[in-house]
Amino acid sequence: MQVTRDDLAEFERLLAKLRENPAAVDEEADLPAAEYARITYVTLVLLVYVNVSMVISICTTGVEGNLSQIEYLVYPLCFTANCGLLVFGALDSEAAGRRAIKLLRGWLITLIIIIPPLYWTSGMHEDAVLLVFYMVINAIFYPWLLDSMRELLRTRYKGSLTTQAHFYTNRALKLGAFQIVLLVSAVAQGIDGADTFLRVYATFSFSMNLIIAWIYVIAIFDVCAVDTRAAATLRLSPLQAAAVVTCGIVVLSAFAGYIVSEQRRPSKRAARAAFLSMVFSNQFCFIVVGRLVWVARRKARSEDSASVVPAKEEGLEAGVFDVPGA
Repeated sequence: MQVTRDDLAEFERLLAKLRENPAAVDEEADLPAAEYARITYVTLVLLVYVNVSMVISICTTGVEGNLSQIEYLVYPLCFTANCGLLVFGALDSEAAGRRAIKLLRGWLITLIIIIPPLYWTSGMHEDAVLLVFYMVINAIFYPWLLDSMRELLRTRYKGSLTTQAHFYTNRALKLGAFQIVLLVSAVAQGIDGADTFLRVYATFSFSMNLIIAWIYVIAIFDVCAVDTRAAATLRLSPLQAAAVVTCGIVVLSAFAGYIVSEQRRPSKRAARAAFLSMVFSNQFCFIVVGRLVWVARRKARSEDSASVVPAKEEGLEAGVFDVPGA
């Protein structure tokens, strides 16, 4: 390959630029939100579909209807797309991350006024009251948790954000593919109103707990940097141990949903137990994992403040006049 004078001139300009700012070699460009516009639109379509199908179900067949059951199978994909592909998969774009958090917060707020009426109109009054409190907590906790996690991850992986974003994207795509397999499997077994509602709802519980457990694992081991070897040898602090245990309870809750979903006609008691285990195991994680992330965030901010060196006082502020020989 022949090197022209223009190539040499461009090379010299780059060298001159690096001499002026050597730190630019280690800097990583922050991508604009437009880079993730398409996946944002796909996520938005999923969120709108879930909300619209819920509203239609309220006015027609209720929570046990076929439309509602399909919506419950799509629901976990919304979390995977928003959290996995945008919140974590867009670590290299500050603007895309902020937009993903706002999108999640807005969606969760709409669910507060949609999901409880869906259960209430179906005669499930106790579940409707329970879900009011649960969805309010979700709308407050998840946006804060994910925003804090993004902040700490962007600080920890500064200089390799694109690589880490690709890593999370790869994991989210695999998880989403498995959730689609669960969706297709549940539909293939048949959807027929109240006769299949318990089985489909157990499948939803299993699929939903997969993405939630993954979020908690990232929070514990990536965000808060809990040592995996220390976890394996049971040498964790009480708070770290509690976070790992509660995350394990969420995983067990997912397995409970899987066992119920594989039954052709599961009992109502077993399906309800899977539902309650998902709700309360997540409440425990809200407290413990949330506390762990809060401590890590406070520690990171205190270290940043301590690393700032005060400017050397000069002139009148230092009590010395800026006069030669003074």
